[in-house]
Amino acid sequence: MKFLSTVSIGLLLSAFSVSAEVPEKALPFILDSHVYIQGSVMDTIPVSLIYDTGADRLYMDKDYVDLSSFGKLPFRKGNAKMGSAGNDGAKTIPIIIDPIPLKMGDVIYNEKITPIINLREILGRHADGMIGNNAVFDKPLMVNYSDGYLLPLDSLTPSMLDGYSKLPVKFNDNRVDIECELKIDSLKSIKGPFRLDLGCGSTVILTNATLKGLDLSNKPQAKCYYSNMGVGGSGSDVNFRAESFKFLDELDNVVISASYNTEGALSDRSHVGIIGNEILCHYDLIIDAPHNALYARRNSNSDNSYQKSSTIQMGYLDRTDITDGWIVSSIYDGGIAQKAGFEIDDLILSINGRPVKEISWEEQRNGLGLKGKTTYKVRKKTGETVTYVLDIDKEII
Repeated sequence: MKFLSTVSIGLLLSAFSVSAEVPEKALPFILDSHVYIQGSVMDTIPVSLIYDTGADRLYMDKDYVDLSSFGKLPFRKGNAKMGSAGNDGAKTIPIIIDPIPLKMGDVIYNEKITPIINLREILGRHADGMIGNNAVFDKPLMVNYSDGYLLPLDSLTPSMLDGYSKLPVKFNDNRVDIECELKIDSLKSIKGPFRLDLGCGSTVILTNATLKGLDLSNKPQAKCYYSNMGVGGSGSDVNFRAESFKFLDELDNVVISASYNTEGALSDRSHVGIIGNEILCHYDLIIDAPHNALYARRNSNSDNSYQKSSTIQMGYLDRTDITDGWIVSSIYDGGIAQKAGFEIDDLILSINGRPVKEISWEEQRNGLGLKGKTTYKVRKKTGETVTYVLDIDKEII
């Protein structure tokens, strides 16, 4: 699984409005770099879950468990080891070993073992948990980014496939690998399997093994450090612009990330890299896991966020569930935020005098439109409160 999301480059919903044309039995979702589905656990307890094609089962967030009525239930618990995309290797985490019923629309799923992970440390306060493929891959699954819904299909008919193209894919333990081409420049390209990853909020992230084979010396680059790249902990990557990326058709001037991680799911794998929602949101998909098939069609999304890099040159998480503000979760080496004095784990209290507690999730999703001299009130890890001013103008690359 891979959760990486660069909040500062502008969120997907800002230029891609979701219509209300949702079929009966569909699961509406909110697209905020990740796919958020609303449901309930234990019959009545509300839960907001991200859907991740890089995962199998139900996972619950530690802070959600601590703060909600769900966590007050007398579950039996144990421990298990779990790896992920971060650079810290496998970790021992708590698990719930009692059955947990989950309802998402008409989808009813019963989980037998549920890991408890630090998901909000990666995504922020609106992620109560995560659901993977076991809940929805028993049928063909329509992922409609145009209208914002998932729809399990009892069967596929020719009319449903109108306008779709079948892509060359392989299914490996419910993971979907697609043959794609990344053109670094006019002389260098990479062809091979890229993993479909709805749990990734970025464009394309290359593995460390792929990065080692690249010569990027003639390209502008931006290195970024992350407090959490996945359940496995911290990490770093380098960002650069590629000439194009071909999924179904070619997208030009794509901002690509490549991992420096030597551990975890972004180190050395059989796939070249992973494809996240910054790319996938330009297509509607049908994932037919029972028949090992994937179909895609280009949708009307004209947003070019895949061509944009960070302007505030850091990332943050809304942690107003447990703090007074937003926690800085990533920082670009040599960027304006780092030069101003920002550090990972700083707590942003206000922007231009406005407490961030007053900024709704919807407003965050639509983008804050920060430009020019912008004042941040920040609490450091030492408890000291400072003021930083960023002159927000250019993208990092």
